[in-house]
Amino acid sequence: MRAIISVADKTGIVAFAQGLSALNVELFSTGGTAQALTAAGVPVRSITEMTGFPEILDGRVKTLHPAVHGGILARRDREAHMAELEEHHITPIDLVICNLYPFAETVARPDTTLENALEEIDIGGVTLVRAAAKNFPSVTVIVQPEDYESVLEELRAQGNASAETRRRLAAVAFQHTAMYDTAIAEYLRKGTSDEIFPEELTLGLRRLSLLKYGENPHQQAALYGWGGTAAGLDERSLAHANGVAMPATSNSVQTHHTPPSVAGARQLQGKELGFNNFLDLDAALNTVANFKPPAAVVVKHTNPCGLACGDSLVESYRRAHGGDPISAYGGILGFNREVDEATARELSQIFYEAIIAPGYSPEALQVLAAKKNLRLLATDAPIGPQSVKTDAHDPYQLDVRRVSGGLLLQSSDMISDTDVPRKVVSEREPTLDELTDLLFAWKAVQQVKSNAIVLARKLTVVGVGAGQMNRVYSVRIAVDRAGDRARGSVLASDAFFPFPDSVEMAAKAGVTAIIQPGGSIRDSEVIRVANKSGIAMIVTGQRHFRH
Repeated sequence: MRAIISVADKTGIVAFAQGLSALNVELFSTGGTAQALTAAGVPVRSITEMTGFPEILDGRVKTLHPAVHGGILARRDREAHMAELEEHHITPIDLVICNLYPFAETVARPDTTLENALEEIDIGGVTLVRAAAKNFPSVTVIVQPEDYESVLEELRAQGNASAETRRRLAAVAFQHTAMYDTAIAEYLRKGTSDEIFPEELTLGLRRLSLLKYGENPHQQAALYGWGGTAAGLDERSLAHANGVAMPATSNSVQTHHTPPSVAGARQLQGKELGFNNFLDLDAALNTVANFKPPAAVVVKHTNPCGLACGDSLVESYRRAHGGDPISAYGGILGFNREVDEATARELSQIFYEAIIAPGYSPEALQVLAAKKNLRLLATDAPIGPQSVKTDAHDPYQLDVRRVSGGLLLQSSDMISDTDVPRKVVSEREPTLDELTDLLFAWKAVQQVKSNAIVLARKLTVVGVGAGQMNRVYSVRIAVDRAGDRARGSVLASDAFFPFPDSVEMAAKAGVTAIIQPGGSIRDSEVIRVANKSGIAMIVTGQRHFRH
């Protein structure tokens, strides 16, 4: 039995090669892999001995030779194929152990040049893998170290990998090369095309974990992370993707070049995260990332039920919780600052499912350790408008929704303060305090399911109406949630008012200013009611539907 070993990731390769050698498998290898095996005392022969031809072009051409690919691709069940091998003095190859140059990791580094990137495009390795995977009825191909031990066990037990195992490994191999090609195409497309939605698009995903169940207990689920260059793969994210726990060098925010994300966050304590937890944590992260001052949000069923900005994180939390203390119970918390001891002590008085934040002080972790089931996630990256660079050409920043038979893709709904048009259409201009609250509410309503209404006062959400089939019902719910706090508040609507009834209801509740997209055929009626009620109104010309 013959094997070719050529791996960029040398994790576990020495022990695996020793196991193969103990089974009298003849080993051939290339370059750095051959050096590593020789240094470990593993008997290995050079590919040059197999091909009779030296490595050329700085190692670009090593395995691209009939002696290699004839030995891999020959069908053992065809006499003509075997006769040709014998005629040309080619010996069959039974195992191919190969993984590829670290292209995605290389181009994720900010100092990588185009020349560096091109040198990390593997040609010989990809060809080896695809050839072996194509001929899996006769050849075993292994591309990931986690399969080494199981293959060794089968070789020891029965002299070869089973047909079922070879087919499974072939599928893994083709997926491996598909991910690789996706990363390369993505990198090259960024420098050559302004097209956001190319005619053909693949999205590379790596499984991070299997989940206990999905949205409901009868559904299966898993968490995947983007595996392409846009993921900014580094040592920590790669370790996470492979299920390896990476210790933090500190509990505070680390220097990090990747944007904060739920998939890339570290879980510091608590129970296993579920499908719905991830959805709510993502909503919490996206909400607080809109704000520069210290912000806290309480999320329930992906909608913010409490949100506030303050001079300190603990003040923001108190006001966010006070926005809807009944709904807050059992919710998800998000913070855009490191959680300090004061905030930890305050929030520990209430039952929450999980928290996501840039980090946690040692004192905060000590306080929260008493709540063993509370899930704590650290992004190890700053959270805020400055932390996320929007790139419409980055497929990993697209919003992806499933529909029957396909996917809908759109650019993300990310608009900075300076990009929001503010046209005052009412007779009365908003005061400075009202304008500040209106812009706060406009950011908040972006995270609420349509039809969405948010009431806010003093940078605190005091009422939310979400997901109703008509807008006036959402206003009614928001006003009801706010109660007496509606008087003196401002209102944000994610889309225009089709009728003036919503404004009339808001006026009766004591709302003093409104921000909304405008664009209704009844805008003049809506504005007339606002003027009659003394309400200041701003239209943005932009809506924030969130279906």
